[in-house]
Amino acid sequence: MKFSVTLPDLQKALHKVLPAIPNKSPVPVLEHIHAVLDGTDLTLTATDQEITISLTIPVAGEADGSVLIPGKQFNELIKELGSAGTVSVSASENSVIIVRTPTGTYEMKGFSSQEFPPIPLFPEAQKAQLNREDMMRMANKTVFAVSTEEYRPSMTGVFFQFDSNMATAVATDGFRLSRVNVDSHGDGHFPANLEAIIPARAVDLLKKIDDDVLMEVSRTHARFSIGTMTITTRVIDEKYPPYQNVIPNDNDKSLIVNQREILGAIKRVALFANTNTRHVRFKIDSKSLSVHSEDEEAGGRGTENIPCEFSHDSFEVGFNYRFLEEAIKNITSDDDPDLNVKMTFSSPIRAVLITPGSRSETLLMLVMPVKI
Repeated sequence: MKFSVTLPDLQKALHKVLPAIPNKSPVPVLEHIHAVLDGTDLTLTATDQEITISLTIPVAGEADGSVLIPGKQFNELIKELGSAGTVSVSASENSVIIVRTPTGTYEMKGFSSQEFPPIPLFPEAQKAQLNREDMMRMANKTVFAVSTEEYRPSMTGVFFQFDSNMATAVATDGFRLSRVNVDSHGDGHFPANLEAIIPARAVDLLKKIDDDVLMEVSRTHARFSIGTMTITTRVIDEKYPPYQNVIPNDNDKSLIVNQREILGAIKRVALFANTNTRHVRFKIDSKSLSVHSEDEEAGGRGTENIPCEFSHDSFEVGFNYRFLEEAIKNITSDDDPDLNVKMTFSSPIRAVLITPGSRSETLLMLVMPVKI
């Protein structure tokens, strides 16, 4: 195998496939990138057997072939070669990889490509087409709420649901929840009754993509095709909890506040919160929101008042500031041009709903309060 490629193209490709390489594996071949040259197409594939990432880029091919290249070592070398120019890569029959630049030659020992594990096929996969913006929105606004508790495996992923004209992504860890709805924009119908729990690590890779997405789901795996890149992951084979049951429909107290003002107040006041409890307290009246926290052990406290619109006379409620901050910062000008946040309450111990001031049907987040 032998080819030449520009450094920026190769660096960008390695950056995309490297997340699938484990830091340390008992199976040495998994720490390698599977490189296959076919004419002018170079396909790079990496896997840890939970996630597989494959990407094809154009190169100047001289001799077809395939080899397993040490992933981390190769990536570090290519990074250190700078961001301009061309590099030549060749592999011998005994899997010695040679990297040549105008000023240097570097050798590393690889493996035969025949030792690379097979990539899952999708003979009976259900398919859904999502545009780039919708897929990024679903990933960015849900993955923060995924549980990290391994004893609740169903909640360690994002739950995707498709129902003809609507696609929904949901994540919850039991303390907060985020749900995003997108429609088909009249471009066609989503598959009916398609459901899958996608591991958070795979969804995180979809937060920044550069093309539309074809999502395919089989009984055991899901594959996301984005231009010339594919991300393949095992699905979580569990039943997702009935999240609809925890979304209240009787929250009768409504607060409207500017996103930048409330986020800034929370961040500043949280500097004085107890580092273990992370508690902040809201004291709300018809036109003012007071954000307060204190740490009795350290002797610090902070209070900030910002303007708001509140539908009742007064109300007090407490939160874990980290959960509240992560939810509110997900409301952007794309959700509400005026950057207004709407929060609805029923009592100080029941779930609080957080939505954009407008278009609340597309994004809904829930945070459980804490006792104050």
